[in-house]
Amino acid sequence: MHDVGMNTSQLEASVKQVDEAIELACTWSRRLLDAVDAYGMERIGSKLEDAARALDEARAGLQGYEDAIEADHNAVGTVKLV
Repeated sequence: MHDVGMNTSQLEASVKQVDEAIELACTWSRRLLDAVDAYGMERIGSKLEDAARALDEARAGLQGYEDAIEADHNAVGTVKLV
């Protein structure tokens, strides 16, 4: 637990869960894209391509989150009890 009340381990686990959910959604959107491509369904294929691209960008945005959490943790001042 951080000395000002933020549980950084819990924060890191929650961000990891978001990252894994995005990864799963990306995997499924690409599988669906393969399926609709096999049947020539161009309109939904286009939508799934857009979604997969956006999900890739979201995952890229979370890269290095562990280091960011640690840096923020270390940057916060300490609280002294009197």
